[in-house]
Amino acid sequence: MNELDYLRKVWEENTIADTSQDAPVIKENMSMVKKLKSFDHFQKLINILKIVIITILLSTFMISIKSLGIDSVEIYIGISIIFAGIISFMFYYLKNQFYSSKLDYTQSSTRFAKDAISLLKKQNNIFGLPFILFILSMIVGINVLFLGLPSEPQSVSPLFMHVTVSSFMALSGLLGYRIRRWRIRKEIYPLIADLSQLENQE
Repeated sequence: MNELDYLRKVWEENTIADTSQDAPVIKENMSMVKKLKSFDHFQKLINILKIVIITILLSTFMISIKSLGIDSVEIYIGISIIFAGIISFMFYYLKNQFYSSKLDYTQSSTRFAKDAISLLKKQNNIFGLPFILFILSMIVGINVLFLGLPSEPQSVSPLFMHVTVSSFMALSGLLGYRIRRWRIRKEIYPLIADLSQLENQE
């Protein structure tokens, strides 16, 4: 018996005797579960894509740094900060994402909806303080790394480079934040609204 069939059985057993009235409600509840599982599946595909892109970018970054043939403490410290920031954020990001497997399918529909809303809101909070700290760690790491790079006599000033790179990282973070907020409004808020109706069913 799959999860949807099991849920239907549990919720039918918890309804009142008048099944002719409950049938449309159960059908609506099952439709909500299908939406959650579809959202979960889409997120997993996005996560795989993100991991592939991050791996490619980090590999390219390391190859580029190694090709410079520069060996300095600042570079190693900067790279360590960058890697620590990425690994910490991705661990927190994946740990706090919504997964339909986290839901208890033996609960009543109202309790199920309440728990699903809690998980969705928890995911929304990822792009608050944790995301800000992640961007700050990237800015600090790349600036420390730049301290280990030799400056050419005719090149631009180190201060200009630090300001430019920091501004680019900050703007990239802002863009990522705005995209995430757009996705939350488009994908998650409608789910929370539907679940709230399910939660308030008597």
